[in-house]
Amino acid sequence: MNRAVSNSGMEPAATSRLARLAPLIVLACAQVGTSADNGAFSVAMAEMMRVFGCPLSDVQMASTVYSLMAGTFMLASGLLGMVIGWCRNFRAGLVLAVVGELLCAFSPSIELLIWGGRLMVGLGASLIIPSVLGMVSMLYEGEERKQAYGVIAASAALATIIPIALGILVDIAGFRVTFGVLAAYFVALLVASAKLPTGGGLHAGKFDAPGAVIASLGLFAVMCGLSRISTWGVFAPLPQAPFTIAGISPALPIVGVGLLLLVMLIPVEHWMERTHGIAILPSSFVRNPTVRAGVIAIALPFFYMGAQGLVGTSYYQLVIGLGGMQTALLGIISGVPMLVLAMFVPRKFPQLKPWSVVRTGYVFMAAACVSMAFGVRASELTPIMVVGTLFGGVGVGLVNSQANNIVASAVPPSDAQQSGGIQGAARNLGLALGSAAMGSVLLIAVNTGLDARIDASNVVDTQSKAALEEVVYTYESDAAFTARLESMGVAPEAQGELLADNAEVRAKSAATAFYVVAGLAVVALATTFPKQTS
Repeated sequence: MNRAVSNSGMEPAATSRLARLAPLIVLACAQVGTSADNGAFSVAMAEMMRVFGCPLSDVQMASTVYSLMAGTFMLASGLLGMVIGWCRNFRAGLVLAVVGELLCAFSPSIELLIWGGRLMVGLGASLIIPSVLGMVSMLYEGEERKQAYGVIAASAALATIIPIALGILVDIAGFRVTFGVLAAYFVALLVASAKLPTGGGLHAGKFDAPGAVIASLGLFAVMCGLSRISTWGVFAPLPQAPFTIAGISPALPIVGVGLLLLVMLIPVEHWMERTHGIAILPSSFVRNPTVRAGVIAIALPFFYMGAQGLVGTSYYQLVIGLGGMQTALLGIISGVPMLVLAMFVPRKFPQLKPWSVVRTGYVFMAAACVSMAFGVRASELTPIMVVGTLFGGVGVGLVNSQANNIVASAVPPSDAQQSGGIQGAARNLGLALGSAAMGSVLLIAVNTGLDARIDASNVVDTQSKAALEEVVYTYESDAAFTARLESMGVAPEAQGELLADNAEVRAKSAATAFYVVAGLAVVALATTFPKQTS
């Protein structure tokens, strides 16, 4: 960002420095706000079920709708900000967030909360996040940009700490007051957005409508399919699947359609850029190996967090028996290094080579997953599990300290601003893919393992074997598994053996999931040597 110089030619006064930092403070607070919303929703799920008298599936649908809306329009929002101006794009997102939070606070039914509140907040996030990343590229250059991206990454890391305070607020005042507080927070950000530069976009009067439609449909299909794998099934359809395709679950075919649309987007965008001078996905993003490697570096930490959120949280709560607040407190172990490293590595160690930092982060993430793979074999919180959680926070913090700036620095200035859309999409896809992929690993591993144990058992009678082998099992607690066996009329003498089998299969399944993530982190090391380095 350009420095203001006083009439005497001396360095800017402290007030000038604050003026230069004011936009970054607003943008960081906006990033905190979107993280806080997710945290508030997570810790309020139990109370919403009680107030609305709805099942867990309804509350999970509310979470899915938010993720779908936030992820679907990221690429389109990245271009929209270039057309109408980043500040207008940012403020439009804040307005949608305010309306959505108020709907969540005052909804008389879970249906309005889902299709009104969560949908609106998700749309707001799809405008806010690319605007935050785009304005950082617009306002800052060089080392200042690297440090600014570090601040934004550190703000996102607060998502692992914020639920503690929000959980206390939910316990004291309820979820309605909590969402009302978030609405007031976004209103305050609207007022503070006066500190942001206004003006038209670089592509005023132009918009890539074909690209926006294809990208949004493709992202929607991918996100929708990924989010429904655990509910609809991986290959064999579960009872909740609304329909089947050639006898299999519709989840993966929907993902396939989405990926096909995203592949089709590339030639369409090449034509749009050549004939109209504008594209939702500029060729500099597709052809530049540094950008491609940087997008992987953006997505992988969120993939890890999605996997950790599903496998780790399931282990903490279903096996160890930790409550929501205890799980959130455990998140501090990873959240603090995420926050500290993302913010201070670019500021205190600017001489470090970005890709070297990213490689180190990948190694820490792989080590974290290996540690946790050993830890989940126990039925209590072990030191190695804590160490793994810590290593994961270090790895994510190191990668996040560099990834956004790697992408923005590898393309021309105008494309750097627009990269906020693709960076936001990479975040959301990484998070969704991590949760869905590891959910699929758990689902397949648990069912395959238990079916083999049941078939080999000498204690379970033939009739019970036939019934048990028709069941689709989930990663569940001992109490839930025992209740399932009792409801099916399994003999008491067989229940003990099956309970031990389930515990062993469950541990191996979780360990397998962590080993898969560790393997992906190791494979990702090969992408950190692009031909064009930043």
